[in-house]
Amino acid sequence: MISLIVAMDKNNGIGNKNKLLAHISEDLRYFKRITDGNTIVMGYNTYMSLPKRP
Repeated sequence: MISLIVAMDKNNGIGNKNKLLAHISEDLRYFKRITDGNTIVMGYNTYMSLPKRP
């Protein structure tokens, strides 16, 4: 099964210059809870923007 989580503005924008359109704490907590421990598909720029882990 594949599930999608998308946050977009009224013009269907999902981000700009590798930044989120808005930082809504409740939405970020929900995303973390749902995706933690699961496989996530993302674009290259998003992947490169993640904090580096040892």
